[in-house]
Amino acid sequence: MARALRILLGVVLIVYTVPVYFQVAMRIAVGACVIVLGLIGVYSLIHIVVSRRIVALGPFLGAIVADGLLVALYFAGASGLPILSHGKGQLAAVTFLGVSLVVAGVRAAPGCELMAIPAVLFGKYTELACIIFSPLDKLERKLRSKRSL
Repeated sequence: MARALRILLGVVLIVYTVPVYFQVAMRIAVGACVIVLGLIGVYSLIHIVVSRRIVALGPFLGAIVADGLLVALYFAGASGLPILSHGKGQLAAVTFLGVSLVVAGVRAAPGCELMAIPAVLFGKYTELACIIFSPLDKLERKLRSKRSL
């Protein structure tokens, strides 16, 4: 159920953002795409730090850092910062989240869905919890284990 919910929410976000890319100026659309590539790089760096235990982040603290980065980017997109302004940051954040949700759902990736793209690139999952979906995953596992008894 949580897997289907991830895919559904991701598809909704993608369907919502794709028309925006065709309605905004080319420099904003390209800027948002560049920021998405930057996000892939940043989340890949977080993946390396967490998977190699360079910095000891617990699963919950790591999830707050990962989610906080995307939320900060979204709100920075509404500011007057030169790189992120005019909605580039917001468009990039929603695009990255939508694609990550679909990738996480299709691959049945455990943990934080924001780390699904780096997991594809590195072939290894990270041990970060997801603030929204981890409780659903836990409940789903519990219900499955009761059914198998």
